[in-house]
Amino acid sequence: MHTTGWVTVIRIDLHTHTYRSGDAKTPLLEFAECAIGLDLIAITDHHDLYAAGILREQFSLPVIQGEEINTGQGEVIGLYLTESIPRLLGLAETCKRIRDQHGLVYVPHPTDTSRHAIGIERLANLCQRNLVDIIEVGNSKSAQIDRQAEVLARSFELPVVAASDAHVAEAIGSSFTTISRLPNDASELVTLLLNSSYHHQAFDPVRDATRTIILPSNRGKS
Repeated sequence: MHTTGWVTVIRIDLHTHTYRSGDAKTPLLEFAECAIGLDLIAITDHHDLYAAGILREQFSLPVIQGEEINTGQGEVIGLYLTESIPRLLGLAETCKRIRDQHGLVYVPHPTDTSRHAIGIERLANLCQRNLVDIIEVGNSKSAQIDRQAEVLARSFELPVVAASDAHVAEAIGSSFTTISRLPNDASELVTLLLNSSYHHQAFDPVRDATRTIILPSNRGKS
């Protein structure tokens, strides 16, 4: 929790990765140490929920359990998940399964052609079907704010955020969003984000090639 004058600011990062993603290299202890300046953090490993539970229960981090999912039509993130969602189900089915868990559908890097983006047309289609809760317009791996996605989000009155997409410890919190207080649940987070501010910083440090990537043995299980 941060105080600016008389105003309390809650700093959140809703898109981060640990070593459990396979393409990231951050051990859980190092992750916990580098996340200390955040008031709320979503762990969104690829097809894996394990780290979120450990960081919340054993390291006492204020964690939202999430997962970044390859739908076969681009990536989406589920927040507040209780069970892992299978990959390659398609966008609409994946979003519906996130909602079935009372989770939030978060669209990362929507138009970044160098990533597994869903693209602006698919994003618009999901918005028209009321299958999106949060749109990421700032991502530390991208130099620029995604203005195209931001305009679309505003037209559907959806909240926009910036997040780090950290794959190394030092990137955690490099881009973040601020809200006025901690949410009690998923729906309250969306409400708070409608009056949030985002802070984008392009920051994508090279991953240490000498550190062995530890691939999870039980990916897809919590």
